[in-house]
Amino acid sequence: MVQAFKKKDRLTWEENGIVYIEGRIYVPNNNKTREKILKENHDSMDVGHPEQQRMLELIKQNYWWPGSKEDVRKYVQGYFKCQQNKVQHQKKAGELHLLKIPQGPWQEISINIIEPLPKSNGMDTIVVIVDQFTKIIQLKATTTSISSEGIAKIYRNDIWKLHGVPRKILSD
Repeated sequence: MVQAFKKKDRLTWEENGIVYIEGRIYVPNNNKTREKILKENHDSMDVGHPEQQRMLELIKQNYWWPGSKEDVRKYVQGYFKCQQNKVQHQKKAGELHLLKIPQGPWQEISINIIEPLPKSNGMDTIVVIVDQFTKIIQLKATTTSISSEGIAKIYRNDIWKLHGVPRKILSD
């Protein structure tokens, strides 16, 4: 026997002992049944551990129960493998930011050290200095034992002598 009636502006009917609301199966307040539906729409190889919103969309295609959104949230947050592999979209210390373009050449430079490299003529390290305006690169071969005094000498002899003292030096 098919019975149709309105309840809170939702079309509801019963067919073969199953209650439908807006064409979706109403899931009664039964933790085992709801847990099974959550598991099938998250852990199954067919769906591949979707995030909360996608999992809720999958469930809402066929099922309805009050509080399903909260149940999905709790299930996904409680699933250990998903939490391990979750991509974090929060700002973190050390996050990269775009640099402003300097007003002219050699006003802002960056320095990086590439080491260790195979030895060549006794050198195994390269100091890389880049002008942030023109992107011109200056390379200086050195050793891994270079000191801060050695770096300062490279600045003085190879950069400042040719281009003047920069306003800003960027280094990690």
